[in-house]
Amino acid sequence: MPFWSRKKEEKIIQCSVCEWNPDGGKHWSCSCGYLWNTFETKGKCPKCKTQWEDTRCISCGQSTPHQDWYKTKEDLARIEKNGNPILRAKKKSLESRLINYGIRNSRVSYLPYLDHTNEKFQTAFDAGCRMIILYAVSYAVHNLEKRPQIIAWLKAENIWEKVSENEKDFFNNPSPAEDLLMDLSWQIEAALTLGWCLKKVEQLPSLEIEHNEKEIAAFQNKLPAIGDNLTLFLSNMEYRDKNEIYEENLLNELVTTYFRNLLFNGKEDETQINRFISFERHKTLNWLRTFMESEDWDEIDTST
Repeated sequence: MPFWSRKKEEKIIQCSVCEWNPDGGKHWSCSCGYLWNTFETKGKCPKCKTQWEDTRCISCGQSTPHQDWYKTKEDLARIEKNGNPILRAKKKSLESRLINYGIRNSRVSYLPYLDHTNEKFQTAFDAGCRMIILYAVSYAVHNLEKRPQIIAWLKAENIWEKVSENEKDFFNNPSPAEDLLMDLSWQIEAALTLGWCLKKVEQLPSLEIEHNEKEIAAFQNKLPAIGDNLTLFLSNMEYRDKNEIYEENLLNELVTTYFRNLLFNGKEDETQINRFISFERHKTLNWLRTFMESEDWDEIDTST
């Protein structure tokens, strides 16, 4: 074939570390202060003509040679064959969910981050007890006069010792502050999350849903009423597939990271995510997998 008939080899721009594809935005700043899309000029600043040899990834933060960003379809095929295929499938699933929520510039650069086999999960029984406690707290927020009966119930069912110190303070405080009541009202989201983990909720509502009263009502209908015996109910707790639970944890961890980056960088939210719901899920699932060996509900580590 004559050289003039050959098609120019298509190049795909992709980070060699996390496989992020640039979105066309002006994310790169030159030392002269000019802001531009570095891939429009192959790394050369249009203002001062500085040629940048390395390019920092907006997603993972790693700097690699600029020329390494340009890949062929054959390069991508070789990359796809590298690494654990199960973890690569998890990477695609998690990143697809983030993109669907509008978080386009977040990628997983370290595949073992997706492996939960060495994680220490709470027992299903303990998760069930925490779910009941969270439900009792959220109920008490709206029925303060019922707190003595709820305390007596939790003691009779032998789970009062699993109530956190902060929760005990709430149950015994004659006049809890309004801001405390507002914070505790979100505990129903934490209870709902554990209900999903324990197969009491079929599907968690989207993070974009502002009001999920329907799902919460359906969840409450599957729980024992306040005052009922809990022995049989708690003895039948079992987890759904832990791969699903772990992915949900990582999803909300990355969403939390997204919102923290917005705060630090002064940028606007480009999603419709309810950040309070996502934070509750992140916190709850960190407790469930004893993230950073934290098992105390009041001391859960939500760092990212």
